[in-house]
Formats: sequence, C-alpha cells, structure tokens
Amino acid sequence: MKENINIPHELFRLKIKELAEEVRFKFAKKGLSDIFDILSESSFLIRKPLDLEELSGFITYFEGRFIVYLNSNFTLGHERYTAAHELYHIIYNEGILKKEKIFLDKEKYQEEEIKADVFAAEFLMPEDYVKEIFYKLVDVDRDHVEPKHVVRMHNFFKVSYRAMLKRLIQLKLCSAKKYPDLIQIATLENKDKLQALTREEGYSLDLIVPSKETYIPKEYLIYVKSNYERGKISYEKLKETLDFIDLSPEDLGYPKD
Repeated sequence: MKENINIPHELFRLKIKELAEEVRFKFAKKGLSDIFDILSESSFLIRKPLDLEELSGFITYFEGRFIVYLNSNFTLGHERYTAAHELYHIIYNEGILKKEKIFLDKEKYQEEEIKADVFAAEFLMPEDYVKEIFYKLVDVDRDHVEPKHVVRMHNFFKVSYRAMLKRLIQLKLCSAKKYPDLIQIATLENKDKLQALTREEGYSLDLIVPSKETYIPKEYLIYVKSNYERGKISYEKLKETLDFIDLSPEDLGYPKD
C-alpha cells in the first residue's frame, strides 16, 4: 500500500519537515503565510490556463530572476500544492536552476522532485496543526475516516482532497487500508459526487475545480520591457516571451521595424 500512495521514509520526511518549518518561519516574519503571496515574494508568479495536461507548473531562471508558471487548468487545490513544490526548487535548487535555466527534467533530478513533493506537504499541512485540526473537525479513529472528513480537512488547509488524504495517512490519522475506498471520490469519473459532498459539508467548490485564472504581475511586464530596452534580449526573444502569456511586442508599444 505504501508504494501506491508514495509515503516517504519517516527519517527522510522529518529532515524535509525541518526545512519546511524554517522556510515558513522566514516568511511569517515578513507577514506572509499564503503560498501564492510567498511565491510572489520569491519570483515572478504567472498563473494561466495551459493546454498541457501533464504539466501543472514549472520554473525558469531568466536574466537574474526566477519565473514560476502555474497551470490554472488544474484545480485550485492542486495549483497551491504545485506552488509549494516550486518554492522548494527556488530555495534549495538555486544552483541547478541557474545552470539549467528551466526545471523540467524530472528523471534527471528525481531525488529533488521527491524532496519538493514532501516539502509541499510539510509546508502546506504542518504536522502538529493537522493533528490539532483533525481532532477538532473529525475526531474519529483512523479506521473510521470517511470522505466527508477528508473534505473538511482539505478545505481547511486549502489543498486538494488527494493531497490531504495522503497526508492523513502519512501522519497515521487515517489507516492506509482505507486509501482505495477513500480515493475513489477524487477520481475524474466521480467529480460530481465530490462536488455534491463538498456542498453538503457547507464549502464552496473553489478548491476542487480549475480556477482558469490568468494572472500576470505588472512587475513582470516592466521587467521584460526593461530587458528588451537595455538590449538584454532580442526582439524575437521578446516576442517568444510574450507569446507565452498571450501578448505581443505591439501590445507593449514595440512594433516590428
């Protein structure tokens, strides 16, 4: 069962937990707690629907800045988890990113990908707080967790149902043998059931449907324009960069000669 739900070795998890706590404390001192705000502090965060079913997000390093792209065709809960995953890469894989310029080769850096996933869980769902909220909102033994309990928890922590379920199993708040039954409601064919249960529990559907949001920070456009005007990038590179966010050089006042 552990292989199916990818529960990390406990010593490995505890090491990553320490990293997540350090990062959370660092940003808390700045008054930042939301993952999108934190990522925006560390990079240019761009959210938009991407026609790439397998790619929930990626990160690039361009002219001295990190740029994170999140695919808002995924559910908001999934998108937030991806954001925390990319935050790990920014903080702990800076050298790799500056060398490679883009972090897409998951096989080459498989160990770092695993660490980033564990970090995301530890960062968004802190162990002690998960346990505290579990006993407030659920308070059943590990063999009696039901889908409605997972719904309550994932809405509180603003992550996906699937991520929350795995976290509850990881922290031994839910029995691993319950996983096959509890995960069924999170499958694509059962999305209507999950939506109905979410409404019954009094929550909005925001976390379990794609936001389809497009967000391009103004600072990013200023940054791109500055690089072009200072001769750091060519007109073709400017066009390529803007194409990805559905803009053109003409939109920014740069007609082609």
